[in-house]
Amino acid sequence: MKNKYLLCAMAAVMAACSPQVFTMSVDMRHPSSSGLDLSGKSIAVAYLDDLSGRDTVFSAYMANGFAQQLEKDYFGGNTVIDVYRLEKDMGGDYAARDTLLNFLMDSGDDVVFLFDSPEFGAVSAAERQPVSGDGQADRMVNMTVPYTLRLYAYDSMDKDSVRVYKGTSIIRQPVFCNQADTDEDVRDKLWGVLDKQGEKAGNRSASIFMSTWKTETLPLVYFESSPWYEASQAASEHKWHDAMEKWMTLMKTDNMSKRSSAEYDMAVACYLLGEYDLAIKWLDRSDKDYKMSFSGSLRNKILARKKK
Repeated sequence: MKNKYLLCAMAAVMAACSPQVFTMSVDMRHPSSSGLDLSGKSIAVAYLDDLSGRDTVFSAYMANGFAQQLEKDYFGGNTVIDVYRLEKDMGGDYAARDTLLNFLMDSGDDVVFLFDSPEFGAVSAAERQPVSGDGQADRMVNMTVPYTLRLYAYDSMDKDSVRVYKGTSIIRQPVFCNQADTDEDVRDKLWGVLDKQGEKAGNRSASIFMSTWKTETLPLVYFESSPWYEASQAASEHKWHDAMEKWMTLMKTDNMSKRSSAEYDMAVACYLLGEYDLAIKWLDRSDKDYKMSFSGSLRNKILARKKK
């Protein structure tokens, strides 16, 4: 959840002894355009090395670039995603559920992404151009090579199947060489300098797994007294645990309307924190004590999130 708005409005709706309402607008994280919901889940990334020597540098940097993008979006940039290199069995079925499930069980994570070794097309080279330098190379060649990527994803909390993503692109890479180098020598040098190209491919591959954000408006309830103001102020500053502590204290009353209001506010806080089962429990208690007019709307929001 992004802290986008603070207190939007505080409007009296009844008499001073009756519940008052203010609304909060917050940006809520929603599943990515890929259909996967990665929020709150641990992730592992792996790549296959076919041992040809062509994909080693590209694939390693691709997997790390992919992991770094996910870490920026879901983990505040902290390095928490492990990246694994796997030697490719050319006869293996890496789109099979059992293959990814076994790897997921070994890693202990909730979601695993596996990059197949890229399929490179024919390499094209422009004419060699002379360059001035320190004597290490006297020629530069602009080279291009098309490639196809396949990415397999398995989410242990999602449907019991493997998602397969496919994409194509073209590498454009300058390669420095000597006049005496053969064309084969130049191609061999190409595969060793694809670190930045691999990282870019990983960054692009991660784009469809980035979070989407939608603004939601939610009412919170308070009464005209200092403890309620303090709880509402903490909520408006997104200090949810402070607000929840105050609401817990405010439930200790025989006034059913006040107790229900505190329970409802607890349900809102749990919803915004992603604790959907707990949110439903607090909402059930609120409805039992004194049902709020906007209880049904909150319940629908919670149930919709639980289905994703």
